[in-house]
Amino acid sequence: MKLYVLFALLAGYCSAKIKLEFVQGVSFFLTLVDLYPIYEDDWVYGGGGLGELTGKGMGEMNELGRLFRKRYVNELHFLQPKYVSREVYIRSTDLNRTIISANSLAYGFFPPSLYDVPDVDYPFKPFKWQPGLTFVPIHVDGPDQCAAAQNCPCPRYDILQSEMLKLPEVLPKFQQVVLLNRQVAAYYNKTSGVDTFYEYPDTWKCQRAYFNTTLYQKFPWYNEQLYRQSQLVYAPVKGFLEGNFADSSVVNGVDIGHEMRVLNCSAQSNCSSYLKKLKFYGYSFHDNNVYAALVALGIPQLTNTDDGWPAYASGILLEFYRDTETNDNFFKVLYRESDDTEIVDVTNQVPICNGTSLCPLSALQTLAQTLKPLPDITTLCNSPVF
Repeated sequence: MKLYVLFALLAGYCSAKIKLEFVQGVSFFLTLVDLYPIYEDDWVYGGGGLGELTGKGMGEMNELGRLFRKRYVNELHFLQPKYVSREVYIRSTDLNRTIISANSLAYGFFPPSLYDVPDVDYPFKPFKWQPGLTFVPIHVDGPDQCAAAQNCPCPRYDILQSEMLKLPEVLPKFQQVVLLNRQVAAYYNKTSGVDTFYEYPDTWKCQRAYFNTTLYQKFPWYNEQLYRQSQLVYAPVKGFLEGNFADSSVVNGVDIGHEMRVLNCSAQSNCSSYLKKLKFYGYSFHDNNVYAALVALGIPQLTNTDDGWPAYASGILLEFYRDTETNDNFFKVLYRESDDTEIVDVTNQVPICNGTSLCPLSALQTLAQTLKPLPDITTLCNSPVF
């Protein structure tokens, strides 16, 4: 059953009935790499091993799923209260942490309930099965599918990274990163690869969630000021890598920022007849992918974090609507900032929407056309920049 959303929800469109047709969502969770004093043997969470999702992470993604259920099942009655394959499709990149993130979200989205029927939705007697427990399939990307150029080999993207150092806006920020790298590398007694010692800011972010006391015990030089400095210094560079520049990003006639945004908005989907029937399409992937989507929409400031990239268990939702009287199509953008916030409508902050609460779909289609990799992402990645 699809929903007619009343005018009270959609200010400015009081004369028409607006029907919610489709929702697309993306979310992410972050993990760490091996860096003293926390090694793989210390990381026992999520089955053990670096890069595995922790129990806390599972819980935060589960809560995000509960927020999805609250909106699309309980409030809008857009989706049925139990999983229905023709309504919901959830996809993930091929890593344990993103797959488990998707599983955790799905468990909150469609938890065991009385809506699930024994011997129809799950096995019953004589099997020993938790009543109401059902599974939502997680469709995993194949080796030829990339959420963005950063996730797969892309020579063109590598060249763009090198060329952006020619921009007046970029070089001073990278110099600050190198200076901080040298300072921290000395603390770790590193003598090689000092200037490119990039691992510590994101790894500290993960380590401090479980081992902050250990960091203070092992490192007399470690403190909150240094940690925050690492996040703030890296923030603009992370933005550059996704094509987020404040000034002109043209080098030798090539708009580096635009080219990066194209390569980082390349998630591939097979728009088959099966997918066209869906109501909800979800994608579990990485912080840089969520940030790339925010940059493409012109709202990267919504992350509200020191390092500029999205916080744990954040997510973007695109809701697609149709005016049943005029047959015009619209969309809304919603954002969940972090694990302790609600889902918020941010449509009026998206530049292409010009302050409206319901944005013409044509604006999104125009934006998508400017960011579409042509003729395809593989060919473009292997094409010369100049």
